[in-house]
Amino acid sequence: MKRVLPIFILFTFALFAVSAVAQEHTLSFISARHDFGTIAEDGGAVCHSFGFTNGTDKPIVLLDVTGGCSCTKATFPRQPILPGKGGEIKICFDPMNQPEGSFFRKIVITTSVGRQTVAIAGSITPRKKSTAEQYPLELGQGVRIEVNYHSFGYVEHGRTIRSSFGIINTTDKPISLSVIPSVESGQLSLSYPATLAAHQSGVIDFGYALAEGSNKYGSLQDVMYVDVNGTRSPYPLIINGIAIDNRKNNTDKEWQKIQLSENFIKFGTLKHSISSVSRSIEIRNIGLEPLIIRHIECDNKAFSFSFRGKSDIQSDQTAILEVRFSPSNADFGAVTGNIMIITNDPQQPSKRLKVTAIVEK
Repeated sequence: MKRVLPIFILFTFALFAVSAVAQEHTLSFISARHDFGTIAEDGGAVCHSFGFTNGTDKPIVLLDVTGGCSCTKATFPRQPILPGKGGEIKICFDPMNQPEGSFFRKIVITTSVGRQTVAIAGSITPRKKSTAEQYPLELGQGVRIEVNYHSFGYVEHGRTIRSSFGIINTTDKPISLSVIPSVESGQLSLSYPATLAAHQSGVIDFGYALAEGSNKYGSLQDVMYVDVNGTRSPYPLIINGIAIDNRKNNTDKEWQKIQLSENFIKFGTLKHSISSVSRSIEIRNIGLEPLIIRHIECDNKAFSFSFRGKSDIQSDQTAILEVRFSPSNADFGAVTGNIMIITNDPQQPSKRLKVTAIVEK
């Protein structure tokens, strides 16, 4: 008897599993995939009807048909589908404002007995976009720009990295341009046309090129404004990145590797009258090569820090980072900050430590 119960349970589970698999395909489709081929973005919606038959011995009700985005609409019968009877699910796809090139959409069909899927596919050729769509931001006096923010992510020493903002003069007269810095990293190179003729387009080209032996690490932030015929634009141009070591020579699996004892420090709720509190975390090198602390910074002045130990941490050794918070110098309510630690770890060159507190009276 001791063996009967487990075998019975396994047998019951097996029956359930087989039943579940059988119910996955209760609607029999003539074809479960349709390729629309190449369609134009501005050519309007394209539609296809998926014919099906109820292959079970019970009525099936279609509860919902979804395509995962607003570009896909479905029409399907609401009345029960009797055994042996069939119907159609009409899927319409609107390519307007969808990405250029190949697309694939899975259509999920939820019925009274389970779920099934069909799919549509094809390729979209883009429409010709208007000037306002290509350059959505108005800088003033008929000058437009395609975007005003760019993040390079990691900026490695010894490598040049560049990008650009497209800009256009939509008027019938020439205009003059000048770019006025507001926040400077001292590392950005920038070029732009001093004038744009009527209906002429151009680019504001920019980039970072840190020398191989540079001692610049951490956040790079540049903010500037475009003056159009001497009038400042309403939108700043923002460019940023994070300066790190060149990682081209660090391909060994046993590289230096950073590990924090905590990734989140919660100071909790504190009285505004408290002058200062502190917490400490360990920075450990779990790799075989020396881990070098290149730079530490915090994005909120309410928090400060101090580093204790050698800046080059040997294998399986630690250093201490002490984080301090001054409630008396902070506003009431929730206070958050991020401490960024830059090291020569090629896999995680920047490690973030989140810090929070709540200040009350």
